Amino acid sequence: MADFTLQFSKHQVLLITTGEVVTEEIISAVYSAVERFVASEGPCSGISDFSAAEDVRVSAEFVRRLAARSPAIPAGRRRVVVAPRPDFYGLTRMFQILRDGMSGELHVVRTMVEAYDFLAISSTLEFSAIDTERSESATE
Repeated sequence: MADFTLQFSKHQVLLITTGEVVTEEIISAVYSAVERFVASEGPCSGISDFSAAEDVRVSAEFVRRLAARSPAIPAGRRRVVVAPRPDFYGLTRMFQILRDGMSGELHVVRTMVEAYDFLAISSTLEFSAIDTERSESATE
């Protein structure tokens, strides 16, 4: 499986899905891909789905640095992170707390059902794949 995928719905929701191994490098690549997507397509809501993650190699220091960056999805749009693993859920909550100034636009949940509920969208929402390699080479 690839490190991550991006999918987009006509309801302006970006779905980010990671694989079984989540590293700081993968999260950095996801962040950059989302920034490029939003710059070209405009603001949207987002779901970051870490449900498949079995091995999380992310330090608390990395989370602090990431939280200090500008949001990849701009303020005014809802973001939800799905983190079922207790260790990754804790790191994600730390990120949320560090980003507390986002007025509750970032929410951490344990299941995709909770993510859909938070965004008030249907679990049958259809997403189309985004070619992250093509968009990356277009910006170089």
